Amino acid sequence: MTNFGEITIEKKAREILMSREIVQEILRIGTSQEQILRIIYLLALELEDNTQMTNLTDVVKQHLTTLTSDEDKEKKSEIVLK
Repeated sequence: MTNFGEITIEKKAREILMSREIVQEILRIGTSQEQILRIIYLLALELEDNTQMTNLTDVVKQHLTTLTSDEDKEKKSEIVLK
């Protein structure tokens, strides 16, 4: 019997394998924990489901350090005070 096209489980297995390969490539180039969290955050922003996007970004934001340093925050405070 000839099977034309992929069955659902084969397609899903191929997609999972591709996802794993993407992760391995990201890890291969050497990424910090902070970068991994930022990648997760940025990928979450690409989700079509707004609820999923919001839930994931909220969780990741709790674990990300701020982009600005304390010195930058002080400069912003001075600008506001002037």
